[in-house]
Amino acid sequence: MVQTWNDRARTAIKGKTGTLILWSFVCSIVLEVGLMMDPYYYGFEYDTLALTLISLAGLILYAGLLPVLVGYNWVMLETIRGKSMSLRDILTPFRHRYVKHLLASLLVMLFQVLWSLLLLVPGIVKYFSYAFTFFILRDEPELSITEAITKSRMLMRGRKWDAFKLILPFIPMYLVGWIFFIQLDMMFLGSWIYLVALTLIRPFIVSRFAVMYEHARIEYDAQWNRSA
Repeated sequence: MVQTWNDRARTAIKGKTGTLILWSFVCSIVLEVGLMMDPYYYGFEYDTLALTLISLAGLILYAGLLPVLVGYNWVMLETIRGKSMSLRDILTPFRHRYVKHLLASLLVMLFQVLWSLLLLVPGIVKYFSYAFTFFILRDEPELSITEAITKSRMLMRGRKWDAFKLILPFIPMYLVGWIFFIQLDMMFLGSWIYLVALTLIRPFIVSRFAVMYEHARIEYDAQWNRSA
């Protein structure tokens, strides 16, 4: 099944890979704008109130732009479904129900961070558990954020190992970016290397999760109809 998902994802993005990587880079840059306001990004210390306030403003801006990732997930889902998409479609979560999509992004991130603080493995498990949340918000906008997260957990039940195998080929590139980010004394350079790593692997990971979501959703709907 994993190989089937991989094949379908590759087929869906064939001929569009360059464009999707470019859009991924745009998403990364949009998010990086807020982080670039942080004085620590350039090696400055928070020795004045002004620098602290600038850092706080950058963090708020970063958080406010998080729905761009929701939009990218939506674009990838529609691409898997064979629909033609454009860069402006990534901004759909900003134009419709922005607050809901912002809160969904923050809540998913918060849950992932909190679980990661316990141990690495629970954090990874929860990363997979919440992987379908943004897809569900696209298909079922009437659901609340917590309902979408709960449904994501249900759809991913028994599929986490398959999800891990789906993204396994891209983990080395992620680790390279992460190692540069935490090891380089120049935070500016380290963060850009990490950004490039994420940019390159995002289309492949999200497309595979989108294919997996489609399969899980069909199975879930069929089981629900049988139960009814």
